[in-house]
Amino acid sequence: MEKLKYSKLNYSLQYSSAETHAILANFIERYVDEEKLKRYILMWNSFIYKPRCLPVEAVRDIALPSNKLVFFYDEREKMLYSTTMKDVLHFVRNLEPWDQIDACIFDKDMNWVIAVTHEDVILCLGDINICRKN
Repeated sequence: MEKLKYSKLNYSLQYSSAETHAILANFIERYVDEEKLKRYILMWNSFIYKPRCLPVEAVRDIALPSNKLVFFYDEREKMLYSTTMKDVLHFVRNLEPWDQIDACIFDKDMNWVIAVTHEDVILCLGDINICRKN
């Protein structure tokens, strides 16, 4: 699979606008309050459920296989990518203090979501295990 680059994120596929809309429709139905979304614009700021809020450094403690395929949705750019957890973690670890990122990471089953916010926190919902690594 060819690796492409979006800013500093390695990804294998960038979805078309129609594909993005179809995938996000399911995501929004599951996790987002659409009335809040109209007001707050960002999906992570409009979650239906109260997320677990952690410092962005906790991304290293997410217990998912590094080769796990995930969706990475950049809310600012309105772009959806297919990538791996390894590449997402590398991307997040290498964010600069001035980088303004608002992104939702989830897999095809949509049983969990990790939101990386411009407020330097990650928000976690669903069946996601975060355990402190030594």
